[in-house]
Amino acid sequence: MADFSKDFRIAYDDARDACTIRFRCFDTPNSVTVFGGVGKGADVEGVLLEVRRMCLEFHRLWSFSLPASDIARINEPRERVQVDMRTALLISSMKLFHETEPAFDFTVGPVSYVWKHAECVPSEAQMEEALSHVGAGKVSVAGDVIEKSDPLVQVDIGGAAKGFVADSVAAYLRSAGVASADIDLGGNLFMVGEHPAGRPWRVSVRVPEGVSAKPPIVEVRNQSVVTSGSYERFVEIDGKRYQHIVDARTGRPSDSDIVSATVACASSLQADMLATSTLLAGSKGFVALKSRHPEARFIAITADGAILE
Repeated sequence: MADFSKDFRIAYDDARDACTIRFRCFDTPNSVTVFGGVGKGADVEGVLLEVRRMCLEFHRLWSFSLPASDIARINEPRERVQVDMRTALLISSMKLFHETEPAFDFTVGPVSYVWKHAECVPSEAQMEEALSHVGAGKVSVAGDVIEKSDPLVQVDIGGAAKGFVADSVAAYLRSAGVASADIDLGGNLFMVGEHPAGRPWRVSVRVPEGVSAKPPIVEVRNQSVVTSGSYERFVEIDGKRYQHIVDARTGRPSDSDIVSATVACASSLQADMLATSTLLAGSKGFVALKSRHPEARFIAITADGAILE
């Protein structure tokens, strides 16, 4: 059996008839647990090692910091770049989603960069310059070629990438004969099949620290559960915290009153993008957002502890 690296751990739990691989990727800890073994002719350790190999391959394709990655090459000042078909599909999916949810703009990269590296609150001139290079309509996809009408456009796949990977891992596990599995890619969950006990999976939604609310429970079968929170990452400037999700419409970090958004649906990619969209929508736009996506279940928690469903 191939050993891709020593940076992982495989453990068996005989009491639960489970096998788990834990590894680090996408700058987060990840784990995948298979219950009840795999299909005929397959080796559970081999299947889990293949899952890790897939994740590392996606990381190499989409890392912002690796110069040869597709995302790094797209974000160079150029008009045209050939990419892996999976990258093209990710960009196409985000473009299509943007048509329904314009607030979700994957070209927010220039603005995100300004805030991420700011030592003081960016000036209006800085924001205007960055915003002039934002706009999903400036990016087109033709086969495996990404074209930018503005060479300085930069894509930000943070609100979709792990969802795409989770869907890919779930599809691979099903093809390998796995009937029940728990995929956790840095908090992007995909619960394959049903719980080994023959019931739905029960996922407890994390409540942000300092918010007084009882943790909601989501029950799913063969669905993804994704939570995005404004409390998770932030930039601190002059003692004030600014959340990491930047609103492409304003050029500023989102000031939404929703601090945690959880979405459950059959596609982890869809759930990932919808969770980000929920944070951007805030409580004022929550009902309208829900109505546009009846395929998903939404749970949002506001700063004052209100739970919206």
